[in-house]
Amino acid sequence: MTRILAAAIFASSFILLPIMGAQPQRAAQPQSSEDHVIKVRGDGVVNAKPDLGILVMSIQSSSPISEEAVAANAEKAKAVDSALAKMGIAPTGYKIGSVVLGHGGGPMFGPSPSGITVYNATQSIYVFIEGADLSDMTKLTKKSAAVIEALRKAGAVPGMAPGPRMMPQMMGGLIIYTIKDPDQYERKALQQAIARARQAAHDIAAGLNVQITGVRNVQSTFISGADTPRGQISLEGLPYRFYSTESGEVEITGYATVDFEYR
Repeated sequence: MTRILAAAIFASSFILLPIMGAQPQRAAQPQSSEDHVIKVRGDGVVNAKPDLGILVMSIQSSSPISEEAVAANAEKAKAVDSALAKMGIAPTGYKIGSVVLGHGGGPMFGPSPSGITVYNATQSIYVFIEGADLSDMTKLTKKSAAVIEALRKAGAVPGMAPGPRMMPQMMGGLIIYTIKDPDQYERKALQQAIARARQAAHDIAAGLNVQITGVRNVQSTFISGADTPRGQISLEGLPYRFYSTESGEVEITGYATVDFEYR
């Protein structure tokens, strides 16, 4: 009820009688029922069971010479490949991200007071966990602990590469959860959003003593749960759209802005 009322309040600010001058390029055209629009925004929420866990670690190297930092990281990446292969994890079961080169201890260019600039090379490591290893908490704990220890010995540390596409500090854990194919959940969320928008539009139309006659336009957007905003968790090189730090569910919220015609 709160969402419907909120949608109705939002929609009431967008109730358009014949749009005189709202669109200059149409001002000279005769007005008709097509110019009568009620614009409403609705939302729908679907909770999906994750079918993929991603264990996140990173490899990091530092040097006053940028090429040396990158080369050192390349050696650590080889050690990670070897460690995961010994565990029986195929190349498709993990991904090592591209190098992010940063600096510390002085400016990137030009002299510093100490005369030293330290370059930091960082790469994220993503190990994919699914099937029984994901659905059974005992197996998940055992496998993730084994992977973390193997990667630690190979020179990896908890965390991920810095940059504008990184996820915020995770809740003390190293595993995030996602849906490999979210299409069906997006459809359900969108259907809910449109249904709520339609109900709010009919409520507004009843108050105006007009009748909804059709839909002119629908615009939709989707985001993940509030704890992991979609814009901050598009992990480097991964094709997944929705993430959660909770193993039980990934929340997918759909928003639909609908233009309803009326007479």
